[in-house]
Amino acid sequence: MPTILIIDDTALARESVAKLLEYEGFETIRAANGKEAYATLYEHTPDLILLDLMMPEMDGVTFLRMVRHSPRWQQLPVIVLTGVADDNHLIARARELHIDDLVPKATFGIEDLLQRVKKVIAAKSPSSN
Repeated sequence: MPTILIIDDTALARESVAKLLEYEGFETIRAANGKEAYATLYEHTPDLILLDLMMPEMDGVTFLRMVRHSPRWQQLPVIVLTGVADDNHLIARARELHIDDLVPKATFGIEDLLQRVKKVIAAKSPSSN
């Protein structure tokens, strides 16, 4: 089953999304910020990253920039799941770093998130290329 790295500084959001994905059969790894997540990548390479943008220690855009500049992880699919729906500059910076999807926290539904996760994983799986 695919593994998803969930990066969010809000414990409730991180745990809620993890429980939802685990219920659907996914494996999850959790990190509270970009710095913690980047260190985690050396131990576990996920099939997908769910990434918040606004976090302490290392924000999502900085994390994404580091991932995209690493030959080891630059092709990892990333869905931004963020509460920053009105900061067009921040979202534009994330899009420039080749995110696969963007989901506003304020408006996403459980089924919508699951469909997007499954779609991105299916598109990036070796059998679909």
